[in-house]
Amino acid sequence: MNNEIDIIRSQYDNLYYHIAPHISLVFPFDSQLSDEQIIEVVTEVAKQYPPFEIQLQEVSGDSKHGYVWLVIDQGSSMLEKIHDALYDKVVFRRYLRKDLPYQPHITIAQGLMPDQTTQLLVKLQNNRYDLLTTITEVSIEHILDNDDSENFATIALDNEYEN
Repeated sequence: MNNEIDIIRSQYDNLYYHIAPHISLVFPFDSQLSDEQIIEVVTEVAKQYPPFEIQLQEVSGDSKHGYVWLVIDQGSSMLEKIHDALYDKVVFRRYLRKDLPYQPHITIAQGLMPDQTTQLLVKLQNNRYDLLTTITEVSIEHILDNDDSENFATIALDNEYEN
């Protein structure tokens, strides 16, 4: 990840030391599902998609709730397809947050007061970012009681996928 983004996260993201930069495909949830059940369903979905590039160029946010994020420009439609495919599965369907529209992004600041968020957005929107990377896998994580993220499975997207 871009060094400037790491600096911003270390100053403004209260989860910086707990969770690495990421793109959530499924909102965090509590359930009685076993890790094996979750791995099985995510694997079934992941094998339907090839690796793909994403590009992040713009900053946006939600001043009311204290969030700032990098917008996924190129590649967002593929992320939305994977997100939708996961929530189409019975085991995840009940955890879909209908109150929040899915917008692929990487959070760089959270837990801010509205005026802090607005000031940071103005400052960052004057910068130009051009971050490009290839998504090749999906990670599944537990969020621990101390807010740390613990990866318990990494599933490759299907390199052999053909339309």
